Parts: sequence; C-alpha cells; structure tokens
Amino acid sequence: KKQIEEFITHLSSSYTHIGLIGFSIGATISWLCSNNPKIDFIIGCYGSRIRDYVYIKPTCATLLIFPEKESSFSVSSLIQTLQQQKNPLLEIQQLHGEHGFLNPYTEKYNVHSTKQAYHLIDSFLV
Repeated sequence: KKQIEEFITHLSSSYTHIGLIGFSIGATISWLCSNNPKIDFIIGCYGSRIRDYVYIKPTCATLLIFPEKESSFSVSSLIQTLQQQKNPLLEIQQLHGEHGFLNPYTEKYNVHSTKQAYHLIDSFLV
C-alpha cells in the first residue's frame, strides 16, 4: 500500500483525476487506498481480502464487483457487512461465477459475467 500511496502522490502533481482499478489482491490494495483524498474512484474486482478491512469507509466513488462464491469465505456475508456502512459512495455488485471470472486465461472465466462487469464499469465511469 505504501508504494501505491507514494505513486498516487507522484501522479497527483501531473493529473487532476486519479482512479485505481484492481483485481484480486489489487482490488484489496485499491480498497485500502479508497480514503486517500487524491483518489477520485476505485474499482475492485473480487478483492477477497477486503474482508479483513471492512472498517475502511471509502471517501471516493467505489465500485466493488464480487463473484457469486469464493472458496475461503462467504461473499454474501461480506457484502452484507459492507452494506451496513450505508455509504452512498460505495456500490457493490455480485455476479455469477468464481474468483477470476474476468480472466479469459483461466477455467473460471465466465463470458456472460465479464460482459456484465464491463457494462457496470462503463456505467460507473460515466
């Protein structure tokens, strides 16, 4: 996280808008940066370790996309916990499939959910 925060500070001297998009551990790192005042938005896809940081309250527009199921924890319980924040900046979506469903190079790839995710991301960024 520290290296990402340093990079964000570096970028902020050249860019007026900064967003983070992360997958898996990258989604969790993005989540950890979601209350950085220099960040405008984050998008996190199947950040399973977000469950260890549910106390974080994003201060930027945040889209989290989770799979239907994860082998190591209850996605539904995590989503329910995050929704208890009642944070208007936090949007959470759950799509059919397993961890990695957006990666066309894995057997977990799900074409339909990938299309849905891209649509959600496009709408979020507009």
